[in-house]
This record gives sequence, C-alpha cells and structure tokens, in this order.
Amino acid sequence: TEYKEFKYNEGEEFNGIIKYLTNKTGGNVHDNKTIEVTSNSLYDNYKLPKYVVDYESNTGFFSKDDDGTFLCFDFKDKIIQITNYSIESYGQEKNMCHPKNWVAEVSEDGSNWIEIDRHIDDPSLNEHSITVTFKVQKEINGFYRYFRILQTGISWDERSNHFYFGIRHVELYGKLKEFENK
Repeated sequence: TEYKEFKYNEGEEFNGIIKYLTNKTGGNVHDNKTIEVTSNSLYDNYKLPKYVVDYESNTGFFSKDDDGTFLCFDFKDKIIQITNYSIESYGQEKNMCHPKNWVAEVSEDGSNWIEIDRHIDDPSLNEHSITVTFKVQKEINGFYRYFRILQTGISWDERSNHFYFGIRHVELYGKLKEFENK
C-alpha cells in the first residue's frame, strides 16, 4: 500500500493529515466517522474532543481538573507515521489551562503506547491562541492506528496544582496509509 507524505512547512501549521482528510471527506473528520477523537475527561458537552480537528470552529477541547487527561486520535482503517504535530492553545489568557507537561504517543492497539515526544515544564503553549509545531523527539519507522497527547502533570493554571487542559486545534504531519476497497 502506498502512503501519502505530509511534510510540515513553516507558516502552514494546519495543512497536514487532518486537513487532507477533512478536505477529502468534506467536513469534520470525527463527525463523518473518518477518524475518532476521544478523551477521558470532559469539562462539559460544549468543548468536545472533536473540535480540535475542526479548523472552522474556535470552540476547542477543555477537560475537567483531572490528572492524566488525554486526547486520543483513532485513525480506524488508516495508519500513520508522525514526524511533527501542531497544537493551537486554548482561547484563555497566559497561566491558565495551557499544556505544560505532556507526552505524544502512538499505538497499534490503543492499549500499548510508544512515547515519541515528551515535554516537561514547557512554556511554549502558555499563551492565548498560539500555535506551536513540535518535531517528535523519537522518530519511528512503523505505522500506527492511534496517536494521543497525554498530560503528565499540572497545566499552567496559576491557581496552582490544577490539571485543566485546553487545546483549540491539533494537526499531524508525516505519512498516511489508506486502505481503499477497490
């Protein structure tokens, strides 16, 4: 099976795998069941995981004050190899719900995870609606069905020791293999 490659280009933070699938399917890739975006912690029914892949919406995802919150992307019948990922921070001011400690991981089965990137006390997303693209620290040759961002400590919330986790958008770069029925 051939793969399509999506290289990250500076200034095109949201023009990768998710954007390609959105254009191909004509809408939100979670709503149209192309991929599934889930979390283990929802603040309410208005800031759902599906909004991180909807670049037309500024709603974003927001979690409860839970340790170990994750955003998981299930590519279902497709597999991916990640080289970079972009995160746009949530629409809150500095020192609020922004990611501070996290790992990016991939999995074949959704149970066994391989860490490809780790951030500890990282200030790069601690701003209102800022976009940062990260190159994965551990490039792997395999293809995987799942990608997730797992919070591994407190967020930047200045009220101290809070785990509120907010992300507006996520995009992925690398290789995508699609298995089409011909």
